[in-house]
Amino acid sequence: MKMNSLSFHEFKPTPQEDWIQEAEKQNSHLIEKLTLENIFLKPLYREEDIKDLLYLNELPGQGSFVRGSRKTGYIKDRWEITQQVDSLFAATCNELLKEGLHNGQTTAAFKLNKASILGKDPEEVPFDKVGRGVFISQEEDIEYLFRDISLKSTTIFVNTGYTSLPLLAYIQRYCNKKQIPLEDLKGTIGMDPLGTLAAYSFSPIETTHLYDHMVKSIEWAKEYNINVKTIYISSQPYHDSGANAVQELAFGLATAVQYIDECLKRNIPLHHVLPHLTFSFSTSSHLFMEISKLRAFRLLWTNVVRAFSPTIEIPAPFIHASTSDVTFSKEDVHTNIIRGTVQAFAAIIGGADSLHIEPYNSLLEDPTLFSHRIARNTHLILEKESHLTKVIDPAGGSWYVESYTHELAQQAWSLFREIERCGGMEACLKNGMIQKQVEDTLQRQKQQIETRAQRMVGVTHYVAKHPIKKKQADNKEKNYQEYQKLVAKNRQKYEKEVHSSQVSIDKDTDLIKDGMTIGMMMEEWQRSSAYEQIQPFTKWRKGQAFEEIRLRTCDLSVGIIQVNQSAVSKKRTAIAQSLFESGGFQCEIVSDLYSYVDIADWVNDGKHHAYVVCGEDEMVEKMIGKVMPYFLQNTVYMYVVGEDDFIAKREWQHRGIVDIIHSQTNAIQCFEQLLQLLEVNADV
Repeated sequence: MKMNSLSFHEFKPTPQEDWIQEAEKQNSHLIEKLTLENIFLKPLYREEDIKDLLYLNELPGQGSFVRGSRKTGYIKDRWEITQQVDSLFAATCNELLKEGLHNGQTTAAFKLNKASILGKDPEEVPFDKVGRGVFISQEEDIEYLFRDISLKSTTIFVNTGYTSLPLLAYIQRYCNKKQIPLEDLKGTIGMDPLGTLAAYSFSPIETTHLYDHMVKSIEWAKEYNINVKTIYISSQPYHDSGANAVQELAFGLATAVQYIDECLKRNIPLHHVLPHLTFSFSTSSHLFMEISKLRAFRLLWTNVVRAFSPTIEIPAPFIHASTSDVTFSKEDVHTNIIRGTVQAFAAIIGGADSLHIEPYNSLLEDPTLFSHRIARNTHLILEKESHLTKVIDPAGGSWYVESYTHELAQQAWSLFREIERCGGMEACLKNGMIQKQVEDTLQRQKQQIETRAQRMVGVTHYVAKHPIKKKQADNKEKNYQEYQKLVAKNRQKYEKEVHSSQVSIDKDTDLIKDGMTIGMMMEEWQRSSAYEQIQPFTKWRKGQAFEEIRLRTCDLSVGIIQVNQSAVSKKRTAIAQSLFESGGFQCEIVSDLYSYVDIADWVNDGKHHAYVVCGEDEMVEKMIGKVMPYFLQNTVYMYVVGEDDFIAKREWQHRGIVDIIHSQTNAIQCFEQLLQLLEVNADV
């Protein structure tokens, strides 16, 4: 048979309604599903779903930047490998940075700990309150951090928290001392006062004064012609508290608008502000949503900038992405490698300019050289072996992704406008509107996780049967005490000579030469400012509730009685086993008890702490009626698997059954109830 070309003219187009009707006859799950963003996901997308989208004919690096911020995508320049190191001591971070830069990393990226962000010197902070990240307090810390690292050829990346002025002054002092031209600096040394206020629920300095600091940082960069972004807009505090993609987008936009407005009020023109912005988003495991989220943000951002000035040349937004430790497991840590890979893939396909992949063991301990290497090599494999840099905007034109991008953008724009009508991001943080919105979404997420409707491999399903690894003892606390003494000695030596409440990076640089610490700077600024506080956000991690339960159930077991070999019995046995194993209970399934007496004797042996009966309703009802009289009241905790029916539940409980288990059971509530009956302490 000779075929010169393919032709499908004999096949008639099928209307989507006809396809869905036929498909649903074979699969009842082919229905639209509502996401946390209140977007209905269709089982099938077609061309008509995106036919009215105006940006579809745009090219990468043009127009709304939906298709990417660069015309050549990653073909000419790939994303920046921005693996942030976060060890407590600058010298250790330096070793990690040099190891990374020698093996494929492209930025000197580091994370400040909470104490440094608050502007505390180590003598003021006990070891258990320091937080993860490097401590920068004195001139020597910066020298240790950047030792043998060329700042002429290496990009810097750090979120400085409330203010960037202390770190900028320290870096300027370091460059002056090492004779590095300031104009050679590049990267992000960015402050995010509202994001940090959201993260910690307070600010040691009034936001009004912090906006003054923001302006000073822009003026400093302009004066010395430094290609450094000094404003950081992060959605991570909201993401870490349960926010959905729409909320992350809207809050990021509203924060950026607040910062621009404050700069404009202080006579910094728009075209000077825009190049100084870095946007940061966490990416979760919802692959297509995260791809669409980053694409939607670029579309939204161009609309915002045009609202400020219809004629300005819009620079593409610089987007940093970080994989989400909200999705990480503390027990089954190796699944985090896979999660990180999926999330990194989403960020890259979404067009991120910079990417951090969280090391897989970061919840348990300080990341090791090995876990840093695995995270870094994930970038390199996605680039070199998966060839993600070979095609520009590979998601472009996908009916699913384009439709999702459009719907996210529409809803985020609506929420952004609502925030603006209510006074802007700062006002909405201070009046609690943002917290309430995020808390509502968090409760929906918690419900989905606790009922195991939203699956988390190794946590809600397919649970690994091994305990959480205990953190190994190290000398960090002892070394920290030595560090405290060293900084305290330096403070005592210079404190009387250093007094400055004026905000000036150049003056602070001179004072650093005389011995000023970051703590001293912040103390001076705080004397002329006021402490601000907002309603805190609820921090959470998806697997945390299950992991905490499993710490209390490691020695507990459940006996599962399968009454026969029918399909119903087997299905219900699987439901019971999956549920209790997700709570850390050891499960034993028996299917060879042939009489009520056998069952009663097996239960009375007391091998297990609770029991579940699985079978058809009628058979289970008869069996319970015969078996329960064999037991003393409140000595056996028995469950049945059945339908979620209130009346049936009351009847079962009247017969001595603790509860009915079903596929929508709230696992955490079920476990808490059983642990209370067993008198297992919450502090175990």
